[in-house]
Amino acid sequence: MADMTPTAPTRPRSLVIASAFGTGAVLAYFGGLFGIYFSIRADAMAWGTEWFSEGAIELAPGGMNMATMTVSAITMGWAVHSVLNNDRVHALLAMVLTAVMGIAMVNQTAFYLADIGLPIDTSQATTLMFVIVGSHLVMVTVGILWLGLLLLRALGGQDTHRHRDLVSAAALYWYAVTAIYAVIWIGIYIAK
Repeated sequence: MADMTPTAPTRPRSLVIASAFGTGAVLAYFGGLFGIYFSIRADAMAWGTEWFSEGAIELAPGGMNMATMTVSAITMGWAVHSVLNNDRVHALLAMVLTAVMGIAMVNQTAFYLADIGLPIDTSQATTLMFVIVGSHLVMVTVGILWLGLLLLRALGGQDTHRHRDLVSAAALYWYAVTAIYAVIWIGIYIAK
């Protein structure tokens, strides 16, 4: 005999879909910025012009930020996994660690931009670098604020697997933040 127990209808994941569309718009914005940056840099290099002066961009701060962003993506995945398994303590710990790593990344980048001593209007290279890195800092700050809201929600007890959409949407956004920084790290810090 078939089980006639009524099941609850599955809810559409509109929050995750909306986050995917918003994240897609941010990715398109950065795609345009990277297109402008790389095309102008290729033109300048073809004419033999120096893009950044020797030693202006250091590799260590960018590499440290890339390591921090990679670990934060892992802790964000841990937060999603913990929420799916109703593990409140680990979900809170993972979200706190992700937010702290985001704050550390913003702090390191702000210090580095102040320390390099390149005025923003020196050349197209510095202007584009500040626009790209500054836009990414705004993106990371939005992610940190989103994580703060997730933490408030989790402290209120709404972090069960039935309410996982907000954490999944934030994770999608955070993975995009990490992917964009990977392009910044390779394109600006390594390739100079």
